[in-house]
Amino acid sequence: MICFPEMKKVVIVTYFFPPCNLTASQRSLGWAKYLKQEGFQPIIITRNWEHHINGPDDMHHDSGKELQHEVNPDYEVYYLPFRGNLRDRLYAKYGKNKYNLIRKVLSFIELIGHTFTNKAIPFSNIHDFTENYIQENKDVKALIITGNPFEIFRFGYLLNKKFNIPWIADYRDDWNTSEVNDSRGFLGGIIEKMQQRDEKKWVKTANCITSISPYYAQKIGDYVQKEGHVLLNGFFEEDVNSYLHETPFEKFTVVYNGMLYPSQEIEVFLTAFKDFVRKNEQHRNKISLKFPGILFLKDVAARVSLLMKGFEDVLEMTERISRTEVLKIQAKSHLLLMVAHKGAKGIPSSKIYEYLGLQKTVMICPSDNDILEQTFSAYNLGFVAHNEEEAEVQLMKLFNNYLDRNIPIKADENYVASFSRKHQTKVLADILRKL
Repeated sequence: MICFPEMKKVVIVTYFFPPCNLTASQRSLGWAKYLKQEGFQPIIITRNWEHHINGPDDMHHDSGKELQHEVNPDYEVYYLPFRGNLRDRLYAKYGKNKYNLIRKVLSFIELIGHTFTNKAIPFSNIHDFTENYIQENKDVKALIITGNPFEIFRFGYLLNKKFNIPWIADYRDDWNTSEVNDSRGFLGGIIEKMQQRDEKKWVKTANCITSISPYYAQKIGDYVQKEGHVLLNGFFEEDVNSYLHETPFEKFTVVYNGMLYPSQEIEVFLTAFKDFVRKNEQHRNKISLKFPGILFLKDVAARVSLLMKGFEDVLEMTERISRTEVLKIQAKSHLLLMVAHKGAKGIPSSKIYEYLGLQKTVMICPSDNDILEQTFSAYNLGFVAHNEEEAEVQLMKLFNNYLDRNIPIKADENYVASFSRKHQTKVLADILRKL
């Protein structure tokens, strides 16, 4: 008779989880899909996502009327109804253009309240349900809480306090150690001081922290005085495998996918791209630059439109589109673009792993002199440009290859595989075993 080792039950508390279509949901989904292969039984506790997300304001809508429990072959998930507070209801009904002052006051009160009570947190039912679940399931061995929103770490603090359960504080972004936060003013300064205290107090009870890059893991770990581990975002092999042999677009196509923040100097690449187009005027009808989904944030789209004035014929911007459509666009491209954050290190962005998984040529412009450059310098289809001149030279080289119909070099598949979510879940499993 064959004896199998008993599965160790692990509860994962996350605000974002499918069917939420935001990128943040993919991180915890990876763990859910692969932890069982490492001897752990994942139990996901999250909010309801019946209300589809087409824009930032959609997250404020109520969603779900009752608890939903789904059992999958690899994991279980509990979806809890979401009932927004007064600020959420104003957002949901009127958007961001009305009652701005009232919403700011309510947000201020909410941020103050997080320090003292769960009642100030619109999704506090996640804590209450998790508490009851651990109370009734004595075989829960560990807890993983992934943020943001960062007030979710308060739940880890309280649950550890009550049950003495080991837990991991997972940072998809950094909180008070962020180098890209804008100045908050006087009242914002008060909030910031309180949040600094909260972060250190809450995360102090965690066994360790995990984050998305070596720089973040070190920086946050030092800040909260906890051991930091690197847990990359990665990509799903099953998502990209069917796109690996897509026929490229007829035009030479550059694609930037995802959010674009003020700290990302897209101007560097766009300046180089416009010069590249001018120097290839006779081939202008063979060149395309795509920003799928960028119209999701109108102000970001306006920024790109202004920078590309006079080049509208080579520019394509779309509303938010399905993940499968985005994958196909990326797979058919000739070059995928990633833009580093100015003055910030350790921000890899989830999409770079999708870029790797698709085994496409990638350019980092401008570089971060950190994890992005390290990742793609070691990738045989990676290009790193620190300025407009370097970017233009590389664009010309790639475009000439396109015109000459040169067969592209194949990606290093072993290197690519190390960034899969399956591989990264093995890293998480090793951390869990040490608990």
